[in-house]
Formats: sequence, C-alpha cells, structure tokens
Amino acid sequence: MALGENIKTRRTQLQMSQEYVADQLGISRQAVAKWEAGKTKPTAANLAELAALFEMNVSELVGPREPAEEQRFREEKKKRRQRDSRMFFGRWGAVILMNGGWDGYSSGLYSTEASWYWMISLIAGMILLFITSADMGKRHKLERPQIFAGGLMIFSIFLLPGLLPLGQAGLRYFLADIVTAVCAIFLALRYWRHIWKVRESTAC
Repeated sequence: MALGENIKTRRTQLQMSQEYVADQLGISRQAVAKWEAGKTKPTAANLAELAALFEMNVSELVGPREPAEEQRFREEKKKRRQRDSRMFFGRWGAVILMNGGWDGYSSGLYSTEASWYWMISLIAGMILLFITSADMGKRHKLERPQIFAGGLMIFSIFLLPGLLPLGQAGLRYFLADIVTAVCAIFLALRYWRHIWKVRESTAC
C-alpha cells in the first residue's frame, strides 16, 4: 500500500479530518490532501509528527522504504536531533542571559560601571529567546499552559522583583529568579515531552 493510502486509511480509522491533522502539524489542509493523493511526500519531520499523531511507528506508516529513501530519512532524522539539542540549550542560554542581564542592570546589586555589559546580555538573551520560541512554534502547536508559563517567566524577570513587598533587593530578585527557573523547567519538560514522543514514533 502506498504512503498516501496509508495516511488516509489511518486518518479515517481514527476519525480525524484533514483539517485536524493539518492543524496539529502546523501545515495546510491542501498539503495533507496532496500526501494522500500521492502528489507530494511529507518530510521526515512531518512523518515523525504524523506517526506520533496516529500513535504508530514511522515504519508502520510508510512500509518498506527504498535504500535511497531510507538514507534520506536517516539524514533528516540526524539533522532534526541536532536541531532539537541546539534549541534546548539555546532556550536555557536565553533565560540565563535575560535573567542575569536584567538583574545586573536594574537591581543595583552589582557594579553600575559595567551597566552596558548587562544590557548586552539582556538583548542577546531576548534575541535568542525569540529564535528558539519561533522554532518551537513552527514544529509543534503551543498549548495554553506553555503560553501561560512563558508569559509568567517574562513577568518574573522584568516586573516581579519590583512588585514584591520586600525591603531587601537581593531577596526580591532571588524569589523572582526561583519563579523564572520553575517556568523555564516546565517549558523545557513540555518541549522535550513532545520531542521524545516524536522520537519514539520513529523507532523501527
């Protein structure tokens, strides 16, 4: 059975519409229709996410692959894993740079002579956060808990220290840092939950 027929059969078995599948994968309904018609083929990343959505292995979804196709799939899988790792460490780097930069710039706990250093750290962290967030958003649909945790993390970095009714600046920033760390850990776990779910679906 061809790949397109496999996709259509499994989608029908699970009573999923083309619109629903497209929404979960972040693509257009027309793309799903072309896959099922055999006009185009999904990428390795699309196949992994599709298999995870269908609760089956990629090998079960595509059936036997030709040697050239198998090699292409393995190369794309390797690139995707490398990208996952870069995004993971990039996200943590962004949080550290943003949090440290803003604390150093605004708290007055550190030397004010090097305020430009803290500002550069803050800007670099914000750029890195934008890049990693955009990548995550493209590859899987963000859910409400993730959006809330992301907003709370930004709030805890920039606003929470000034709102806490405590006299000591060091304590205020320390408590805000704890909230930031909890949010960052939650987001990392949610992201890797999705990544490992996709990886398990690609196991042959």
